[in-house]
Amino acid sequence: MQFNRFVWTLYCNSDEGRAAIERKVSDHLKAVPVIRESAAFMHQMFYYEVSNGDFVENGTRGFKEVNLRDLIEEHAADIAIADIDDAEKLFTEIADEGAAWPFEDQGKNFELFFGGGEIDTDCYGGIFSSIDGLSAGLHDAHPEFFVPYLFARRFDEFEKICHSFDIPLSQVPGKLQKRERALYYLSINRALYEFRKKHELSPQELNAFLYDFAPKNLGCRPESDLPPPSRIWFVIGGVGGNGDFEYLDSANGKSVSYWQGSLETRRGDIILMWCASPRSYLHSVWRALDDGFNDPFFYFYSLIRVGHPTKISPIPFSEFSKHPILGSKPAVRAHFQGASGTPFSIEDYAAIRELLQNNRFDISELPLPPTAGSFLNTELQNERDVELTLVEPLLKRLGFTEKDWIRQFPLRMGRGERNFPDYVLGGVLCPGDESAEVLIECKFDIETKKDLKDAFVQAKSYALRLQALSLALAARRGFWVFRRRDDGFSIDHFMFKTWNELTHPDALHEISVVLGKCTIEASINKRSIKKQASKSV
Repeated sequence: MQFNRFVWTLYCNSDEGRAAIERKVSDHLKAVPVIRESAAFMHQMFYYEVSNGDFVENGTRGFKEVNLRDLIEEHAADIAIADIDDAEKLFTEIADEGAAWPFEDQGKNFELFFGGGEIDTDCYGGIFSSIDGLSAGLHDAHPEFFVPYLFARRFDEFEKICHSFDIPLSQVPGKLQKRERALYYLSINRALYEFRKKHELSPQELNAFLYDFAPKNLGCRPESDLPPPSRIWFVIGGVGGNGDFEYLDSANGKSVSYWQGSLETRRGDIILMWCASPRSYLHSVWRALDDGFNDPFFYFYSLIRVGHPTKISPIPFSEFSKHPILGSKPAVRAHFQGASGTPFSIEDYAAIRELLQNNRFDISELPLPPTAGSFLNTELQNERDVELTLVEPLLKRLGFTEKDWIRQFPLRMGRGERNFPDYVLGGVLCPGDESAEVLIECKFDIETKKDLKDAFVQAKSYALRLQALSLALAARRGFWVFRRRDDGFSIDHFMFKTWNELTHPDALHEISVVLGKCTIEASINKRSIKKQASKSV
């Protein structure tokens, strides 16, 4: 879908279009789907540490409740902005150097400070976590040069809009690139600014396009229409005092929330919600409303959205540790340290249902577990079965024949060390100068985070040695695709598809864009031309 001037004009002349164009930013925010009620107010109200550690308000030392949007507008209003370059300079100064506001309380003078990442790298986290309030305040001060970004915890929807209307987005920074994540708004802002200028939209019309026209034209799936679960995931709520417990306790059937999770989470999956210290118990069971995705403005980066909560009889950690099945899980033995976003097996879920039933909880209220067939291919017995039954048929569907791939590609990684990557596409067998476009490493199963990391590290070493542009991991649970980025291959960035998903033409197309035969041939030709050019020089 591209921007259609005729359709846009019809919209602008309609009652709903005129109403959307006349809306204020705050009204657009109200029209945005509420994701976790407590977070909706965070657009207006933030807590920031003050410079004087003696300041105490409401029993919380060193913090004051403020309206960030108003403060940013106040800070930026008197700064002259002549063009988009000036706008980017202002934003960068706030991120790197910070902005300060003096205030008085009980006869004492204090200073509120926001940003200033050059002083403290953690301050960049405040920038990208507060991008909605920050960008709205800048938009209020200079609407011609700043776009309010109201897609907090919905970056996947924003990407969909940009892709559908040919708005180019630059590469999303990695999880640990905090300054780059803070400044990623500048890339978004410039892309939207250029889109606005190209189509001769006013700032108010661009806001209407982003928050009313585009979402309505793209449509969204109803939250009630969830597919059967394919997997079960364990998610951890925060500690006492951060608002997580209060939110979970008040959640109802209409609640939509967001948590740190796995990119492998699929829409419809079962989510086990654990409350951390001091509660230390399983609190409720939720459903994933969308596939997992990365959000550069979400502090924990990898994000899942959940809904349809079912509150259960709390299961304390002691019952987990004493249970013959659950107690043997590595995550339980580690007291769930770092376990948020880890998978639970069908057997684990059955054990939890058994514990609840023993506590006289009606387990008919819980979502049914995945069937074994949807969870993984139980007919496969070893890695070679994965290759023959799953990988090679997939390659053929992507347009390749057996002549197009090299299996067990001989590769020297060091003195006397010989390795054999499972599959290579676009491979060149030139001793000492081997190369490939795509490398595929196969495993029988990749069940845990550690399994994924180990397989990735192995495949990454081969891919870098072969100067490959993409690498993939295949196991009976699914297919992981990693594209080479400016900073190399990153375990935080991959496309994951279950084998069931890959039976659908749309999912197959997504994979083919990265490693389909046409893509590989184009890449080979490009590399050949580049090589010939370097020789002629």
